[in-house]
Amino acid sequence: MFNNLHFSIKNRTTLIIMVCCAFSYAQDYIDIGKFFISTTPQNAFNQENTGTTTIQEFGFQVDVPIVLDSTNAILVGGFANRTDLFLDPSLPEISRLYAVGAKIGLNQTYNKKWSATYLFFPKMATDFSSGFRRGFQLGILALLSQKKTNKLKYSYGLFYNSEEFGPLIVPILGVYYKSPNDRLEANILLPLLADLNYTLGRRTNVGANFDGIGTSYAISNPSFPNTYVNKNTNELYFYFEYELSPSLNIRFKTGYTFFRNYRIYEESDKVYLSISSIYFGDNRTILNTDFEDGFVFKAVLRYRFNLPN
Repeated sequence: MFNNLHFSIKNRTTLIIMVCCAFSYAQDYIDIGKFFISTTPQNAFNQENTGTTTIQEFGFQVDVPIVLDSTNAILVGGFANRTDLFLDPSLPEISRLYAVGAKIGLNQTYNKKWSATYLFFPKMATDFSSGFRRGFQLGILALLSQKKTNKLKYSYGLFYNSEEFGPLIVPILGVYYKSPNDRLEANILLPLLADLNYTLGRRTNVGANFDGIGTSYAISNPSFPNTYVNKNTNELYFYFEYELSPSLNIRFKTGYTFFRNYRIYEESDKVYLSISSIYFGDNRTILNTDFEDGFVFKAVLRYRFNLPN
């Protein structure tokens, strides 16, 4: 089982969405709705004379907390996104990868310092070439939050997801910090993301963030029947944010993606276990051609609910 350990920087889109929903209770606001769209310039494949591909992505997510009493709240929500790209230069048509999911869970406050969030996250991640017969995944998250002060909070958690390549387990360590003058905000979720946001004026912010994004999709087409895509990309952004209203803001992001790949494997070609970025028994055979890293441009529109004191 331990004869081949594969180390890489790989995280999961499902995990980012789940933890951000749970971790928002450490902040003084909740992002109820979010819509994003992103694009890349032409990306060359890693072989000569094999053409190029762009990557177009768009999606949305909605999170609705239902307060039961002073210590309990039900969390419900959902998301959907689509990615368009050529997975291999041999394919005659663009591939469309979809992820559609729901989330349901519970947030409990135990005392002034400790609270916890528990989430279940079923989703379909597929090109829908086989309908709903393939691509189902289930994620489970438990996250414990510790409030040190009103401007400093920690979170500790564990995540499980049934990826197409096999079971994934990720330990989570989070910290949220706001400066005494409220201008600097840091939101860090290891090993998923890091965001630094600085307020310039009443309506404008600038910042930088890192997203480690990855997931897997069940696919099937004449060139690659009964296979799956393992998506991995690490994106470093700088951004400008403008507040359209107290509850609505838009963020324009320019960044670079590195260690990016959308690799295709046979459906039966799996790993024994993945713990964060460590793969046990990874002897898989890549079926397609990788393309190069490059720039990425993204716009995010968010509807934010500010929590009362």
